[in-house]
Amino acid sequence: MEKTMENKRMLVVAAHPGDVLWRCSGAIAKHVKLGGIVDVIVLTYGLGGEANELFKAGMTKEEAKALRKKDLTRAAEILGISRLEFWDMNDYRLEITQEKIYRLAGFMRKNPPDLILTHHGKDLFNPDHGTVLDLVDVSLEVATGHGITIEGAGPAIGRAPIFCFEPHASEVNGFCPNLFVDITDVIDLKIAAMATFELKKSLAASYVDRAKYRAVNAGSFGRKGCQYAEAYQAVYPI
Repeated sequence: MEKTMENKRMLVVAAHPGDVLWRCSGAIAKHVKLGGIVDVIVLTYGLGGEANELFKAGMTKEEAKALRKKDLTRAAEILGISRLEFWDMNDYRLEITQEKIYRLAGFMRKNPPDLILTHHGKDLFNPDHGTVLDLVDVSLEVATGHGITIEGAGPAIGRAPIFCFEPHASEVNGFCPNLFVDITDVIDLKIAAMATFELKKSLAASYVDRAKYRAVNAGSFGRKGCQYAEAYQAVYPI
């Protein structure tokens, strides 16, 4: 029997809209199925790189933003995400500022997470992903600091574990998974969520293949019967 996650709050902080779908939508759906709550913050609309196919199709920046918001909102409904926020920061490259740190730390204090999913610290193919991990890490430090006051955000919170989802090219980025999440029973939700980005069908298919590969890894470590899995790397010792 699966452990219950009833009322446990997961916070996902993603650089771009698609990152929510490709990298951790299975874990999101699993968490919701087990009774958990999921908050998702998408820091940028991915206009610097992720939305290339939209611009090739003739869209303006505002049209691309509107479509990404519409599609990811639909995906959030499929996955059961409780709160989805678009912070509309600039990507390529995303910069860390004190204002952004306190904004994220304030969100954490208002909605204390039990676990956090975000990017791996190195990604040769995207300049924003490692920056996001740094932003999440320092924001959590601020959120847990009893001597730090954030207007309207409440008192300091306890530390939540951070798990990094898989970058696009794991091997060259030094990604070493130490957690496999069995998403066999929610793979249909992951596939449906990824399908909301209609112009990225081949990329979606590649992440289904990756989930099959990670299931083989999970099986090697005792998760028998696993057909689809997502891989994560813990930031803190577990």
